[in-house]
Formats: sequence, structure tokens, C-alpha cells
Amino acid sequence: MSESIAETPNLSDTIGSFAELVAAGTPTPGGGSVAAYCGVLAASLGQMMCNITIGKPKYAASESRLKEITDQLEQLSGRLRELIANDAASFEAVLGAYRLPKETDDEKAKRGEQIQIAMQGAVDVPFETARRSFDVLKLLGELADIGTPSALSDAAVGAQLANVAIRGASYNVNVNLGSLSDRDVAEKTRSEIDAIVLQGSTIASEVSRKLKT
Repeated sequence: MSESIAETPNLSDTIGSFAELVAAGTPTPGGGSVAAYCGVLAASLGQMMCNITIGKPKYAASESRLKEITDQLEQLSGRLRELIANDAASFEAVLGAYRLPKETDDEKAKRGEQIQIAMQGAVDVPFETARRSFDVLKLLGELADIGTPSALSDAAVGAQLANVAIRGASYNVNVNLGSLSDRDVAEKTRSEIDAIVLQGSTIASEVSRKLKT
């Protein structure tokens, strides 16, 4: 949608410094934080579609549900914003664990324990990013059916962004699973994230197909 562009002549000035922080020569924020940010943008597009649709007599029958979706997307967006920072913090925790002393057997044991705790966090954060983004994607899929068709392309963009968030988060999940000592937990998590990725791709494709019908 482009109706509001004319009302915001300096739109590019509102982007903020996140892109610059990503581009800087530091390991964080990195791909995991970017994935969570894609989830935030996806939720925002869903909220926009709701706000454009709500109040139009033609969609009065769906207004109650649209308001529910708006609230859910707002909550999901808030959590995904937290996950942007949490992802960076989880990576820093891993680095900190690997920097622990390892001169004595006791130090080595404590270091190994802390590495496992940090690596589990480095799995849990992107895994939640994937789940929350999948929740956003499901709501966008619903909006594609009950929202105004004039914003269907926005819902489709949101669906693709949510799908990118899921896939991006899954990359971090999978790369960190190899460092977990509990292989049963690792394989269970891998199976779960693979299922989310597969379902996400299906929903995103379904939303895209609605643009062609």
C-alpha cells in the first residue's frame, strides 16, 4: 500500500539505526536478530491490513475477529522485538562461556557446563523466533481470506517476511544444535523446527497464490 507515503515525506528517516548496527563490524546483531526483525515487520503488515479493513461496512461480519487478530499481532510483535535483543545476548553468552578459564580440571568442568547452558540458550531463542513468526504467518494467512483485497499484496509481503523469519531462525537453531551434548534433545528440536519450516513454506505459498486468483 502507498496511500500514506505522501503524508510522510521523510519516510526513509524513520527507519532507525538497526541496519547500521547490523552492518557494523561486530558479530551482533546478526542473522538471528534480523530474522526476529523480519517477524516484527510481518506482524506490522498484518496490523496494517486489519486497520485498513476494520470499520468498512462490507467487512462488518469479520470486524470482531479482525480486532482479535490485531491484538494478537501486537503481542507477537512485542515479543519478537524482545527476541531481537535476546538473540544478540544469547550469542554474547556463548562467547563469554568459551572465554572462561580452563587451566584446571574443575575450571574445565565448569566451563563445559556453562558452554552447554549458553548453547541451549542459543537454540531456544531462535526456536522461539521461529514459533512466534509462524504464529504471525498463520494470522496473515487468515487475513488473506477475511481482510480487504486491496491490502492482499501487503499480506503476501508479510507472509514472505514471516517465512524468512522462520527460515532464518531455523538456520541458527540447526547450526547450534550440533554443539548440544544431549543428542536426544537436539534431534527432537531439529524435527520440530523442520516441521515449522515446512508448514511455514506451505502457508506462505498459499497466500501468494491468492494474489493470482
